[in-house]
Amino acid sequence: MRHSEKVWLATVSLALACGAPAVYAAETTGTSTLATQTRTMDSLAPTRGETTVSSRISADFATWAGSSANAEAFVTGLRSGSEITLTAVDAKGVTTATTFTPPTGKMGHGNVYISLALAKEQLAGAGITQPTAQQLQASLMGGSVTTSDGKTTLDGVLQMRSQNMGWGQIAQSLGFKLGPVISGMKSANAKLSALPASSTATTRTTTDRTTTTPSQGVVTGAGAASTRTARSGQGIVTGAGSAAGSGNAHAYGRGMVTGSGAAVGASGVNAGGNGKALGKAQ
Repeated sequence: MRHSEKVWLATVSLALACGAPAVYAAETTGTSTLATQTRTMDSLAPTRGETTVSSRISADFATWAGSSANAEAFVTGLRSGSEITLTAVDAKGVTTATTFTPPTGKMGHGNVYISLALAKEQLAGAGITQPTAQQLQASLMGGSVTTSDGKTTLDGVLQMRSQNMGWGQIAQSLGFKLGPVISGMKSANAKLSALPASSTATTRTTTDRTTTTPSQGVVTGAGAASTRTARSGQGIVTGAGSAAGSGNAHAYGRGMVTGSGAAVGASGVNAGGNGKALGKAQ
């Protein structure tokens, strides 16, 4: 009999003894709490930094995975849906590698944490607390492991997840509750929340600030450069950026002009330095 079948029978017996409605209510509450913690962890990645959240997950599973490198390989591979390579060094110093590709595709930080936590719980239920690379693979992908009771076949957590099973369903199938998984996520989220926001995760702000270059001319009240610039000899430029008098320039020697741009006291223009006197032309 498969290990999962044994624990499933034990779970059913417990449910019948305690009352199925009460067990169902507890499972529903646990699933809801786990979903909340998952959203919390995912929301912390943009504010605390992707690397910071990934490092927190790796740190929580480094001992179980056999090394920090293996834990990091787990997180990186599960996040990207890419190949995962676990390494182990035996007593003689010989390094062996175990490689597999998760069937779940890309996963969020919260689901990565749950996957590893459920795999850890499954191995612990089989009496394995310091798993080998092959046992780690079996807990996630499925396969046979040797325990004190003999050879046991494990259902891979990732394989079950790829079959659209919910986390609560997977935990129930494996024969344990979500409590330890939720507790671990809560602790990780609390540690991440206590960290300052990442300097690379700043909120973009917009400031209405403009500068005036030598050729920019007058800047309007809204802070935008006028579409027209004052050229040498142009005369007065209005607040809207246009020359006073709808484009009539104040030529050299012309004299005084009115606000409309015309010469004071006459309609004609005297160039060449004659100018116009106040009142009428002389």
